[in-house]
Amino acid sequence: MAATFGWKESNLVGQVESTATNINFGSTDAANLSTSAYPIVRPNNSFAKYIRAKFTGTWTTISNMKFWKSAGAYVTGELIVAGFNATYATPVATTTGDSAVPTAEPSQNVNSFEGNATIVYGASGVSGYTGYIRLQLQMTSGTPSGAVNQKIFVMQYDEV
Repeated sequence: MAATFGWKESNLVGQVESTATNINFGSTDAANLSTSAYPIVRPNNSFAKYIRAKFTGTWTTISNMKFWKSAGAYVTGELIVAGFNATYATPVATTTGDSAVPTAEPSQNVNSFEGNATIVYGASGVSGYTGYIRLQLQMTSGTPSGAVNQKIFVMQYDEV
């Protein structure tokens, strides 16, 4: 059996975890939110999203974990920033200070939740999670009103 992964998102005080069915950005701290119910008013930022991959199934080692935006054009004044291996904090809408999410395979690896470069199946104390990836949509006053373009994120990893 091979490893599979799903996205998990943590929200609120105390890291309430949900299975992420979308990574929509909005004006509240919630998983799987509706952008029409929680629009971001320019020039504000979205609430930060804390996501991580959860590996299940059977594998020997997961390594070389990379994350980037592979498709989806930005509109004027829009930017998605990412912090890799971030420490969880209650999400807020203030600027995170992170850099633009890579748009090609980055050299930066996402570590295991325990801070290791690999996730070894069955190892004592290993959760099967990657570290947190903190995402935030940031806008300027020049960002047009209305919906932005859909983006596609890639989570790449090697499995042995």
